[in-house]
Amino acid sequence: MRIAILGGTFDPIHKGHLAAARTVARTFETDEVHFVPAFTPPHKAPAEITSPFHRFAMVALATAPFDKFRTSPVESDTREPRYSVDTLELMHRTYPDSSFLFIAGTDMYQDIESWKDYRRLFELTSFAVVHRPGFEMRDDFTDVEVIHEGAAVTFGDAPRVFHLPALDEDVSSTRIRSALKQGGDVGHWIPEPVYAYIRKHKLYE
Repeated sequence: MRIAILGGTFDPIHKGHLAAARTVARTFETDEVHFVPAFTPPHKAPAEITSPFHRFAMVALATAPFDKFRTSPVESDTREPRYSVDTLELMHRTYPDSSFLFIAGTDMYQDIESWKDYRRLFELTSFAVVHRPGFEMRDDFTDVEVIHEGAAVTFGDAPRVFHLPALDEDVSSTRIRSALKQGGDVGHWIPEPVYAYIRKHKLYE
């Protein structure tokens, strides 16, 4: 199988995440896209984020309408911070005959040298780096293939790095949380089932 992985805090998940996953699934003809909510990201304190239960539930609600999308408990079930390299090692053991494509924004990819065992990542997975406003794509330590809108690309066992410069979703979870705390309407940024869940459980108030 060809499996794309989109990890993150998802606090909350929003339409930008879904747009990135749909674009990658279509462009790279993936069989599945696994959304991986973190239990506690290594760079964040537990008190700074919403509970893993709520974040996992929101991702499950957002991805349910899409046949290829899966919500993976691989990190949230550990009940401890897990690094991307550890998750990818586990994914390789779980799906031994699969090829992997790790979805990251240009903001995340800029700092990849700070990730644990980052060189090992390039042995375990290809990267699909999607554009985030205000962040430039770096290509100073690995070859990068620019993929233009409408292209169809395949990936296999030899890891590669792809850049999708056309994807430009100007929305973030931080912006959504801020709007919710101020009583704003964020229905245009998040799927309706997720918005209903947030209201029901009084999150981000």
